[in-house]
Amino acid sequence: MDELEAYLQTLAAVNHRGAGFLAAYGTTWLAAALLWRLRGSVVGSYAALFQGMVALPLALALTALTASGPRPEGAALNQLAIYLSTGQLLVLPLAVVLVVRRRHLLAAATLSTVMAVHLVPYSWLYRTPAYLGAAVVVALATAVLVGRHLGEEGEARTGGWVCASTGGALLLGASAALLS
Repeated sequence: MDELEAYLQTLAAVNHRGAGFLAAYGTTWLAAALLWRLRGSVVGSYAALFQGMVALPLALALTALTASGPRPEGAALNQLAIYLSTGQLLVLPLAVVLVVRRRHLLAAATLSTVMAVHLVPYSWLYRTPAYLGAAVVVALATAVLVGRHLGEEGEARTGGWVCASTGGALLLGASAALLS
C-alpha cells in the first residue's frame, strides 16, 4: 500500500494535482457560456456539447508544459485513469438527442452533471479535495438553476448560467488544486 500512496503522491506533485485539466475545462465551459449568452441556446448547447474537443488537447498541453517531472510509471493506474477519463463519453449520445430535440438547457445540464460525477474519483487520484469541491458546486448550481428555470423565454439565460457556473467552479477548483 505504501507503493500505491507513493505513486499517487508523485502523480499529484508532478501534475500539480491535475490543475491543468480543471483550468482547461473551466475555460471551455466559460466559452460555451459566452456563446450561449451571445448567440442563444442552439449555439450555446452545441458549444457545451463540443467544448471537450477543445479542452482535452488544451488540458494535455497545459499539463505537459507545467509538469515538474515525468509521470510516474504504473500500468494499472494509468489504465484506471484512461477508464475514468473516457467513461463520461457515454453520455454523448443522450446529449446529442437532447440537442437535436431542441432541449438545449437539458442537454447542458446533463453534460454538466455527468462532468461533476466524473470529477469525484480524481480527488482520490490527485490527493486533493479540489475535484470533489468543484463537483459539488457544479451539481448544486446546476440543480438550482434548472429548478428555477422559468420557461422557454429564460432558456438562453439559464443555459448560459449553467455553463458559466460549471466553468467558474472548475477554475476555482484549479486554483484550489494549485494551492493544496
